[in-house]
Amino acid sequence: MPVNIYDIAKKAGVSVVTVSKVLNNHPGVREYNRKKVLAAIEELDYKPNAAARTLARGKTGMIGIIVPCIDDAFMVQVMQSVEKELASRNMFMVVATSSGDTDPLKESSCIRLFREGRVDGVLIMSPVNDQSCIMELKKRNIPFVLLDQHQTNLQAPSVTVNNFYGGYQATMCLIRGGAKSIGHITGSELFDSSHERLRGYLKALEDSGIKRDKRLVVKGNFSFTSGYDAVKNWVMQGCLPDAVFAGDDNTAFGVIDAARELGIAIPERLAVIGYDDHPFTSLFHPGISTVKQPAEKMAKCGVELLLKIIEGKVKRLTKISLKPTLILRGTTKLPAEEE
Repeated sequence: MPVNIYDIAKKAGVSVVTVSKVLNNHPGVREYNRKKVLAAIEELDYKPNAAARTLARGKTGMIGIIVPCIDDAFMVQVMQSVEKELASRNMFMVVATSSGDTDPLKESSCIRLFREGRVDGVLIMSPVNDQSCIMELKKRNIPFVLLDQHQTNLQAPSVTVNNFYGGYQATMCLIRGGAKSIGHITGSELFDSSHERLRGYLKALEDSGIKRDKRLVVKGNFSFTSGYDAVKNWVMQGCLPDAVFAGDDNTAFGVIDAARELGIAIPERLAVIGYDDHPFTSLFHPGISTVKQPAEKMAKCGVELLLKIIEGKVKRLTKISLKPTLILRGTTKLPAEEE
């Protein structure tokens, strides 16, 4: 038969109440008794029943995370970091996917876990396009934190990356490298991060006195194809720019593939900067310059903020902003003084 707390109490020579307090890290236990209980737990190889602990604590020890997909490198980095952060606290992660086109709380059967109180809180990376989703979460009293959401009208706790800053720095780098015309292939319009990167790109052009060319701003969707097609179309139209700021690294991969196919030298004829620091960017030859998002820091801050909200230790409208980092490799040209 499985070991229970009565066996632990008998082995340690203490009351069941004392064992319960030790299991729940209650401060009101003498150190001598705590050590006896811990020794008995180890000797009997006791494994607490998760369901019983949930009932006792009113907590599940599980955190949900809603993501738009599970095949994006940045999303995977964040999920892995969230899982690692939760594991360090003996907690677990539950994943659900949502495209963001509709209410993410109604889109997947997995969300029933969140609705039925089977998780203590939720991290949301999917696009949130209106206030109704936020109101629904608040109505159900579900603690939550938005990750990488930038809409200023959303009154909700969040951890974001300053994508405007990332877009601005990437474009300025290309300008400092000598580019006079710079193309930008945007990400999906669903994501506010795409709009912020575009805004940073446009601001850099404005600050540098470079006139915007509408032909050089192409709507993309964070895909290899969008980068590949953009280069082919620019060549056909006779307006290939000196450099490209790609909405993400997948797009940059497409840009580079099309350039190689057409015999366009990188970075001599076409400089390229991506976004996210996909693991493959450092493996390409030449390595691909990119803007690295702080996935691990975002996950850590998101988990910490959510747990503080669950424990009532922080305001539910707390917002944290992180800065990305520009990583220069072989697809960009350095200014003359840095060469």
